[in-house]
Amino acid sequence: MLEARADSRAEATALRCRASGDDWREYTWAGYWQGARRAAAGLWARGVRPGDHLLMLVTDVESAVLTLFGAWSIGAVPIQVGLPFRLTDVAGFIAQLEDTAARLDARALVLSAALAPFAPTSAGLPVHVAEELTASEPAQDLPHPDSFAGETALIQLTSGSTGKPRGVVLTHERLVRHLACMSRVLPSREDSMAVSWLPLHHDMGLIGGLLFPFYNGFTAHMMSPLDFRGRPLVWLEAMARFKATICAAPPSAYAMLLRLAPKAIAAGYDLSAWECAMVGAEPISAPLLRRFADAFAPTGFRAEAFFPVYGLAEATVAVSFPRLLAPTRVLRVDRATLEREGAATPSDEPHALELVAVGRPIPETEVRIVDATGEPLPERRVGEIRVCASTLMQGYYKDPAATEEALAEGWLRTGDLGFVDRGELFVTGRCKDIIIRGGLNLIPSVIEDIAAEVEGVRAGGVAAVGVREPELETEVAYLVVETRLEGQEQKDLRARLDAALQLRGVTVDRIALVAPGSLPKTTSGKLRRREIAAMLARGEVP
Repeated sequence: MLEARADSRAEATALRCRASGDDWREYTWAGYWQGARRAAAGLWARGVRPGDHLLMLVTDVESAVLTLFGAWSIGAVPIQVGLPFRLTDVAGFIAQLEDTAARLDARALVLSAALAPFAPTSAGLPVHVAEELTASEPAQDLPHPDSFAGETALIQLTSGSTGKPRGVVLTHERLVRHLACMSRVLPSREDSMAVSWLPLHHDMGLIGGLLFPFYNGFTAHMMSPLDFRGRPLVWLEAMARFKATICAAPPSAYAMLLRLAPKAIAAGYDLSAWECAMVGAEPISAPLLRRFADAFAPTGFRAEAFFPVYGLAEATVAVSFPRLLAPTRVLRVDRATLEREGAATPSDEPHALELVAVGRPIPETEVRIVDATGEPLPERRVGEIRVCASTLMQGYYKDPAATEEALAEGWLRTGDLGFVDRGELFVTGRCKDIIIRGGLNLIPSVIEDIAAEVEGVRAGGVAAVGVREPELETEVAYLVVETRLEGQEQKDLRARLDAALQLRGVTVDRIALVAPGSLPKTTSGKLRRREIAAMLARGEVP
């Protein structure tokens, strides 16, 4: 596809990558193809061959994109990993990648130049520097990429939020088919503009941020997640500068920008071109969407631009999409009935639970809700979400037992809970995250959303988990909150948290206040709730 674009639209702008400050490197389709072939030549010269698995930890986004396409063009299979959130021991992390490489049969490790000094010195795993690969001289004797069309495209590591990451095997054929299905529901134009700072080792970042605009032939603007972490406003700067129309991010990222709205308004950012503010990968809070839309209305941001989605790596990425520029549907349900009976009963009570619809299944995808025995449930009954699609993963790499468990008679067991109402999907949580306290099913994200609104709570630093206490024969509900407050101010914060929860008819057993950055997260910034619960069970505070 890239080679064809290089022939038919050689001088059209295909890609811009943020280098530093306001400096963006621009690639035409011809330049994109040439850059990928340089990387391919570098890999080929270092012994990488068709079918070889290639572990990639490349933080420089320009080198990462070109090396990725270079690997594909010679039939290699990239396996991208990311630096863990708040990593302190870089050398230690890179050293243990030798075990990851052995588990996934990777023949080499590609690192950014900045990380190369931390590379292991053993000869067991060859290390290649991405920036050196992309600076290679072109070669004429490379294989043609069409010969690998039916092969494995990549091994996508799951986020690790449910334990040790597994390798999701995706083929080129299914990946392209999935992009076609997404594009039928989310139409784009030749003048559409994408911006993404999401990590390329995450399915939403790779497929949603890079490959969706690539497949549809419009310009992608790529930044490193380190750019966003260092200065979140850089995201909106890029959206305004390039009049971007589409961008995806988790709810926690939108929450981080709320306090920066006055700066964006003062700087005169114009976000009126933004028509698809995709939001997913985490529980979606209706109040958050309203607060963001209100805060950024002076910039031209439209509430109907929000595009709540549901997906997971095992389904390639997308399961359900709403209609573009349709008002977000929010269903208010009785919290007690949901917790006690698993029934989503509409309610007009002031403190009813608000749930955000994440659309309908995309083409060639079906969704059904089942009970513990696998029997389908009627509308508005909560059960496990299962997915059947033409573009599901081939399976987990070298893990037939896990593959058989995940794929039941062609249906993917997602491990997520939800229900369907009027054909639209609502996600209520993960099976393993639900807190079962005194016979009630407490939804962690509901508790976390309430706590996140309390003054003094650090954005993105809230976790609700259940810890089993054998003496009580039930779970104890913990609320763990990151804050910078100290002394008496912490006591005041506890009181505000208690009051906010009680006001909405929610109670927890214990509140733990911890320092900013204490809560363990995955490489994509998701909370590791099970790890937090295990720490609390051992008597440790994160």
